[in-house]
This record gives sequence, structure tokens and C-alpha cells, in this order.
Amino acid sequence: MRMKTFSIVSSVSMIVSLIVAILSIIGIAITGFYPGIIVLVLLAFISITSKFYAVKISNKSNNFQRNYYTAFTIINFLIILVVLWMSFVIVHDRVLLDCC
Repeated sequence: MRMKTFSIVSSVSMIVSLIVAILSIIGIAITGFYPGIIVLVLLAFISITSKFYAVKISNKSNNFQRNYYTAFTIINFLIILVVLWMSFVIVHDRVLLDCC
């Protein structure tokens, strides 16, 4: 069950963070460079590496796998929340221009 939950959360995290990172890179041409884009790209990198590392640990002990899946399920869930929050902030700051 932990593997399935990790797989779902990791996939959603990877998809959401990659879409937002790509759209942010495209947005550089429209609104200029924004430092938050670097953070979005790093968050996408974390979710991608956690997904690929999960395949690599298949020969480790069950205890190690359980700890890994639990920790990175939480991390990937937090990445989803941070990416959505940063997207909201960047859109309001750069596109809608209603900051402060």
C-alpha cells in the first residue's frame, strides 16, 4: 500500500511541478526573469529524482523501503502544495500585478 500511495503522490508531484516549471520558463519571455522560477525547477528535480530512486532501491530491505516511501510521500505531497502556492503567488505578482 505504501508503494502505491508513494507512486500516485510522486507521479502527481512530478507532473504538476514539471508543468509549472515549463510554463514558468515560457513566462520568462513575457514577464522577465523571476527568482521563484529557480525554486520551481529545483522542486521539479526533487520529485523526478525521488521517482527514479524508488526504482533503484527495490533490492534494499523492507524497513529501508518503508522509511523511504513514507518520507518521500510526505515530501512529494509538500512539493505539490508549495508548487501550487508559488504558482498562485507568481501569477498574482507577475500577471495580475496586484501585489501589495
